[in-house]
Amino acid sequence: MGVLLPSERKTRKGRIFLALVYSLLVLGGLTMVYPFLVMIAASFSGPYDYHRHSPAVRALWSRSDRFMRSISTIFPRFPRDVFPDAPQGWNSWISVARDTDGVRRFAERWLEPAWTNREVFIEWKRMAQEFRKRILAHDIDYTTCAYDPRDVAPFIASQTTLDEMNRTWPVRYRSVFDVSFSAESKIPLGHPSWKPPSDNPKYCMWLKFKDSYRQRMVANGDYICRTLPFPLGAATETGARDMSGVRAALAVQFIEHGRRDFIRSALANYRLVGQYLFQRGRAFGNTLILVLLTILAHLTVNPLAAYALSRFKMRGVEQIILFLLATMAFPTAVTAIPGFLLVRDLGLLNTIAALVLPTVASGMSIFILKGFFDALPRELYEAASIDGASEWTVFRKITLPMTTPILAVNALHSFIAAYNSWEWAFLVCQNESKWTLAVWMYQMSQQMGGQPWCVMAGFVLVSIPTAVVFLACQKVILRGIVLPSMK
Repeated sequence: MGVLLPSERKTRKGRIFLALVYSLLVLGGLTMVYPFLVMIAASFSGPYDYHRHSPAVRALWSRSDRFMRSISTIFPRFPRDVFPDAPQGWNSWISVARDTDGVRRFAERWLEPAWTNREVFIEWKRMAQEFRKRILAHDIDYTTCAYDPRDVAPFIASQTTLDEMNRTWPVRYRSVFDVSFSAESKIPLGHPSWKPPSDNPKYCMWLKFKDSYRQRMVANGDYICRTLPFPLGAATETGARDMSGVRAALAVQFIEHGRRDFIRSALANYRLVGQYLFQRGRAFGNTLILVLLTILAHLTVNPLAAYALSRFKMRGVEQIILFLLATMAFPTAVTAIPGFLLVRDLGLLNTIAALVLPTVASGMSIFILKGFFDALPRELYEAASIDGASEWTVFRKITLPMTTPILAVNALHSFIAAYNSWEWAFLVCQNESKWTLAVWMYQMSQQMGGQPWCVMAGFVLVSIPTAVVFLACQKVILRGIVLPSMK
């Protein structure tokens, strides 16, 4: 039944009421969609534009923003020595990204001459080629590298194994994703007492890693890369450093490969997340097994328990229901310790059974199913009894088919709970081979806290199965909500 009668909808008050209702619905929808759009946009961002918290990636349509983003992939902070006339407020990439008008004027000055004038482009390309030769000829020991942490793990995996690395390096790592070259990247190259530690295995790997950027630059036809000479600019007779070659290389490389580099950098987050989540242990297989077993057990135990409480007139049914609902009064943190001790005493630690069995029975599901079963017509059961049907036949062929919507809703709830649960899985499964996607996602959020754009990509990726299941079962969910209210 509608809130308003058809005749009332045409009145002034009725239209105002409907307008307010639809406005609230639209506002509620925006409050749900907007954060998700911000998360998706952040998953394609980087250190330059992540902190905008915008629902769209501005670089998709703004050429000046793509140009500034390409510069941010080369330098860890805005290169004021390369662009000395930049606004004084540009102290970090966060402050640069907030000044959209300044970014547009900056790109017009340093990009438009070569973009619009063919002769200028040819001259700048010659300068860029000279700068690339200087990069390749420079001693690799005396180069700086604003490396991308997302490139470390794939490179290490291509060069050595984890066991070999832990045997030869002075530091032991649990995985290649734990490796960091932060100390090596801060080596004081300009200090006269510093000498390259050529006998250090990690430092030798750091040199190979820096050289891999130069090799990639040649393979891609680029003119500048993350590995740069120290000092950067070409020396002049006055002792100053000429940065024109650096500016030309940045401009020409963007003109020729700007959109390609933007797509690669936007997808780099998802590439790293895919390697982290799906190439470690058996996370995907464990999650699939956990979800299937949880749904199967949930749809077996709870309907049987609810059917018994509804069908048979047992003593103390109200007390049993009250007890089941009382189990929901305790937060997960309170029941975690006794639950862990019980699983430990049963010898189920580091097993799939430890993840499935504690969640089989749900007090809320049994309570909802019992109310739904109570509302079914008693005449159907009486007719089945007259025909001589067994109790199992009545349950399987009469009760379950009539309660499909609510069973589907319970199945979706159990799927979401099993798929997103990481705390309990992290507690009872210390063996990484038993970890699920949710546990690995938690580990990633902790390990890569300095790269929140990668964490956002992980959140987007792991939320896809939930969104697909929800959209595919949307009609079933609505039927499960509407039908009980009509009984």
